[in-house]
Amino acid sequence: MGDLEASRRARDPRIQPKHWMMMAASAVIHEDGKLLMVRDKQGFWAGVGGWIENGESPDEAIIREVREELGVESEVLSAFRPFIAWNVVAGERPINFLLFPHAGRLLSTDLKLDPAEVTDFAWVGPSELDAYDRTPQIRHIHSQRLPEWLAAFEAGG
Repeated sequence: MGDLEASRRARDPRIQPKHWMMMAASAVIHEDGKLLMVRDKQGFWAGVGGWIENGESPDEAIIREVREELGVESEVLSAFRPFIAWNVVAGERPINFLLFPHAGRLLSTDLKLDPAEVTDFAWVGPSELDAYDRTPQIRHIHSQRLPEWLAAFEAGG
């Protein structure tokens, strides 16, 4: 019989980390040909989303983040392929970023922004995104995945 405790020790990330990973979830909210974007406290624009808390699913994180940032309820419509950005924080142990993007829908348009979370919102056409200051990671994600997301919305998903 195998040694379960030895197996756990060999895989313990505190002993031998393979990848340091930050996990986040985002809602891609698309209405009338425009994407909902929010500006964070540092001045960068992105979709609604944030870190996945311990014990939370990506769907639960999205619902919570929309409620916290925009003050409204939402629903998750479908999941898109996860996105991995390697080495977003360089150093002795590089940190990687795993994003779980989902198609989402607001259940209300009566947005009440929480200034501790976001400072503004905008409905932005895909061709207008370059006018919005986004982090290099968000620009990269948009360049890689936005066509796929928009095709899913056009197909009714």
